[in-house]
Amino acid sequence: MTKQELEAFAKEAAKGLKSQQDLLDFSQMLTKITVEAALNAELDDNLL
Repeated sequence: MTKQELEAFAKEAAKGLKSQQDLLDFSQMLTKITVEAALNAELDDNLL
């Protein structure tokens, strides 16, 4: 993902954030998804 794509994603995601709690929830969800994807990619690499 390029920096421009990431910025576009962030701007779109920010439209739905109405409170500090929304931002916290979104941040936690994004972190969880990113870590899971990285771990799954690492696991896939080790199994191949």
